[in-house]
Amino acid sequence: MDIRRQIIKGDGVEIPSIVLTPDDFKGVAIIVPGYGGSKDEELGLAYRVAEAGFKTFAIDFRGHGENGSHFDENIILDLEVVINHCKGFGKVVVIGHSLGGRIALISSSDYAIGISPALNTRFSESTMNLLITAREYRVNQKYKGIIKKVIKEIPVFEFKDDDKRAIIYGSRDIPEIISVCKNYKETAKNSSIVEIYNALHNDICTLEDTFKNIIKQLGRFFE
Repeated sequence: MDIRRQIIKGDGVEIPSIVLTPDDFKGVAIIVPGYGGSKDEELGLAYRVAEAGFKTFAIDFRGHGENGSHFDENIILDLEVVINHCKGFGKVVVIGHSLGGRIALISSSDYAIGISPALNTRFSESTMNLLITAREYRVNQKYKGIIKKVIKEIPVFEFKDDDKRAIIYGSRDIPEIISVCKNYKETAKNSSIVEIYNALHNDICTLEDTFKNIIKQLGRFFE
């Protein structure tokens, strides 16, 4: 497997990425971290996806990791630049965690998997305080608390019976995320919405059950 760094450029932005390319691949995967995360934290997931036969791009969107741009509501532009780059290699699936899961689901990719996706436009005060305390210091942003504006302004994903979009969440996830995912389970009965037993919001991307469910879903997408 070939592993290398790459800066993806387009529409005036530059997206740092780590690209994992197996000898043969059947599609392209983009791994998007959550708020305060980075591509480096998602390399375990990226490697498992690449092993399953996908040219895989782990990326840093604006304000995160090696991306020097300020974090704002235009993070979706960063993802779309990477998607457009990847379409030259085949069909594209985006796999995103938390905020990354939300933008994955609303993106123009052929397929998407949202892991503990932050689908709410508002979260409780305690959840927001925890997010700001535990994650904000890792983000390059113009002012404190901009995450509230971003969550409110990014388009909301409406999950209907869609065989090109899937959700994975944890049984011990953020309460608001659990509530939204369970509601989608009731209204989109033919879609893939999987609960990972005992998974927390911050560790779900490291669990074997999550890896297995992602690989299984990729098999459905690319059968």
